[in-house]
Amino acid sequence: MDVETFWKIIERSRADFDPRRRDGNQARQVRQLEKLLGALPPDEIVAFEEERIRRMARAYRWDLWAAAYMIQGGCGDDGFMDFRAWLISMGRDVYEAALRDPESLLDVAEAPGVEVTVFEDIAYVASTIYEKKTKQTIPDTRVKQPPEPVGKNWSDEDLPRRFPKLWARYGSELG
Repeated sequence: MDVETFWKIIERSRADFDPRRRDGNQARQVRQLEKLLGALPPDEIVAFEEERIRRMARAYRWDLWAAAYMIQGGCGDDGFMDFRAWLISMGRDVYEAALRDPESLLDVAEAPGVEVTVFEDIAYVASTIYEKKTKQTIPDTRVKQPPEPVGKNWSDEDLPRRFPKLWARYGSELG
């Protein structure tokens, strides 16, 4: 599966997103993604999962972790994994903008219809659908996350200087 097809599936899974709702959009996206992946043959489900993991690995960056830390009022390893899953679930435009500038998330994190900035459930859809279809567990992917986030690590003291917009909005919630 190429990256274009992957993002088309993600965008289609967001078809029922309703900005007037503060709750339920993530559950609807999971159901839609289950339908979309359920229509694919098993090898394409595996390919989707591999592409999802590539996007997760590409977003394994210190600057995005800092954004997640500020937006969420703290963020450990698991929280950052769920944050990256959420970032992917928001679609290619949001994802790519965040890679270019993590402060772009200021306009997204609290946008109408966004429940939270974590989305663990979406990370399991492909494996669940694969297992339902094949009665086997999804094969281990050859795609791996880097051992450490990419970029320059940060400390709390660095955040106001490196991310002034996010700090202005969320910094008071950290102290």
